[in-house]
Amino acid sequence: MTKFRLKAAALVYGLMAAAAVVWGILRDDPDIFHHPDALLDPPMPWTVGILLGGAAGVAFGLGIAKITRLSVYKFRWARALHIEFRGLFGPLRDVEVLAFATLSAVAEEMFFRGALQPAVGIVLASLIFGALHAAPGRKLLPWPFQALLMSFAFGGLYWLSGNLAAPMLAHFTINYQNLHFINSYDPSLQLPRSFASSLDGGDLTRR
Repeated sequence: MTKFRLKAAALVYGLMAAAAVVWGILRDDPDIFHHPDALLDPPMPWTVGILLGGAAGVAFGLGIAKITRLSVYKFRWARALHIEFRGLFGPLRDVEVLAFATLSAVAEEMFFRGALQPAVGIVLASLIFGALHAAPGRKLLPWPFQALLMSFAFGGLYWLSGNLAAPMLAHFTINYQNLHFINSYDPSLQLPRSFASSLDGGDLTRR
């Protein structure tokens, strides 16, 4: 089942990346990697800009992944969402986590940031991104709102840094860390000792 989902994801994200490239060609600006009106555009070699943007993206992604874990440990709605994701993704091997994280980060950033955002603006691009993450079920309700906030953050990184390295690596880091966490942590079976010991009775799942 996982192999089928991986092949389906490769097809969908491949088409999304191709659509982004075609969009760039049709708008007479095939360079979707660089923002046409970057806020920070200091004179520096493009390699330096990519390295700096990439480093900022990784740092941001690690911070968001940490906040996600803290939320799952502390809040009922985040634990419910986490458990739903465990059911949706099922057990994943490390190579599958890497593949899903890479495909989604590269293709979605190419399309939503590289192609769509310069055309319609960060607000509309983020609203579309959030809406496409909507899913049936009350427990999945927070997901599109999280996606909306992250889309604004990724769009801001793209605008500030001037290239897709920052949002791509931020997106990849978040997905990679969170998929590993979803795969390895079952809230119904285990609790982080530091959090469990800080609560009365030490049972976080009752909150």
